Amino acid sequence: MPRSAPRPVSVWDTGQHGPRRQLDGRHVGATRADTALTPAVARHILDTYTGPGDTVCDPLPGPGLVLAEAIRAGRNAIGLPTETRWDSPLEANLDMARLAGPVGALTLLDSVDDPRAAQLPGAVDLVLTGVRHTPADDPTRVLVRLYDALDAVADWVWPGGHVVITCRPWRRRGLLVDLPGQIHDAADAVGLVPADHCIALTAPVRGQHVRPRVITRAQELPEFADLHGRTAARPAHIDVLVFRLPPDCPEFRRTEGFSGGTHGFIRAVVQCGPAGSG
Repeated sequence: MPRSAPRPVSVWDTGQHGPRRQLDGRHVGATRADTALTPAVARHILDTYTGPGDTVCDPLPGPGLVLAEAIRAGRNAIGLPTETRWDSPLEANLDMARLAGPVGALTLLDSVDDPRAAQLPGAVDLVLTGVRHTPADDPTRVLVRLYDALDAVADWVWPGGHVVITCRPWRRRGLLVDLPGQIHDAADAVGLVPADHCIALTAPVRGQHVRPRVITRAQELPEFADLHGRTAARPAHIDVLVFRLPPDCPEFRRTEGFSGGTHGFIRAVVQCGPAGSG
């Protein structure tokens, strides 16, 4: 059943340790290429929205960071197929989690139509996934992929259960993409209700200030340049968007505005452009 936890604070101190230290001994090195979220952010979300024995689903598992952290924390985990490039890191991260000690149950489905899905005990307490993107990606394709993933698993969640989506700031062609706003559109399209928007820090707090980590050769990376080609500040946070399945809706429901399924959602997404120069 969904956990009735008090509303968390809106800014999370999850950046005291850098990515290398967070991954060391828990995840293989290839996981560093995953920009969706960090182990500290994943653990904070799991601690906030689930308890031991709850079921967590990641429909876009990437290198398996969420699944590995979930079973390490004594949660049961369900994953859908990942991209081919993440197959080996996912298997390695899950093996490391199993070797670390007692873990929750893990089910890797071959597809959303896998017969084993009907045999899973109970419903899902938390869907947790991250939006992955590169400077060269097409925002429409990224958002449609997210919509399809949510569409596939939304009716697995308990009424009132949580769906949490993370994303990093995305600068494309010098402009910030309104990715959180477009994620809200995708969630709304599958009938989810906004519950919270939190900020998970990826840089340490020193005194009263957040200290972004220095990145070498930042001037050569297009994702860290503004519209005029000048080096912009490296993002020091991850957006954490929290949604809930309507508690009065015992089964999957779409909103009227996106009754056209994926094609209707595409028509809405392509109208959304960059947010501004930031």
